[in-house]
Amino acid sequence: MINTLQQVLEQRYSTKVFDASQGAEETKIQALIDTLRLAPSSINSQPWHLFVISNADEKARLAKAAWDYNQPKFRDASHLFVFCAKTEFGAEEVMELEQLVAEVRGTDINQDRVALMTNYVEGMDPADRQEWLKKQVYLLFGQFLLSCGLLELDACPVEGFLPDELDKLMGLEEQGLTSVVTALVGVRSNEDFNTLDKAAKVRIPRERFVTEMK
Repeated sequence: MINTLQQVLEQRYSTKVFDASQGAEETKIQALIDTLRLAPSSINSQPWHLFVISNADEKARLAKAAWDYNQPKFRDASHLFVFCAKTEFGAEEVMELEQLVAEVRGTDINQDRVALMTNYVEGMDPADRQEWLKKQVYLLFGQFLLSCGLLELDACPVEGFLPDELDKLMGLEEQGLTSVVTALVGVRSNEDFNTLDKAAKVRIPRERFVTEMK
């Protein structure tokens, strides 16, 4: 298992050019979505929503929010993933989650936990709370990249877009959401200049990366 994980991560890279004539396998896309639902988050908050867009016209429309360099990826990849954070998270959202916990576990709602979680999130400054919500999305996003590697899906993380513009195009504000990060999934083109045979993976040496205190 350790060797498999190491190998997957060594072979994973960010696809820069997608083949618009091909698409990712739908069974793998659905498996990917199922794995993402299992992602961890602080206090099990899960303050996110995921959009998976495969409609060509819609991807082209949303590409207008991407930096010029990234617009071809939006159009050519078969699937656009938009990772969003909730813009509000307080007592109502905490209670909704804890009701689900009680339902799944067949228990009563833990009112002490409700109070603890509510005090935690409502005790934050609004700006700090929004930053905290976005950090949770990146926990989900990290799992996305690993899952793509395990599923052998070509993918590219994309932060190069205008969040306000994407939010407007998708009507996210009205849904209580804001875009945080995007990714493209599809099939790499033979013209992709970032494949590992053309651009070796470069990471800082282990001794500069980690300090182990035993």
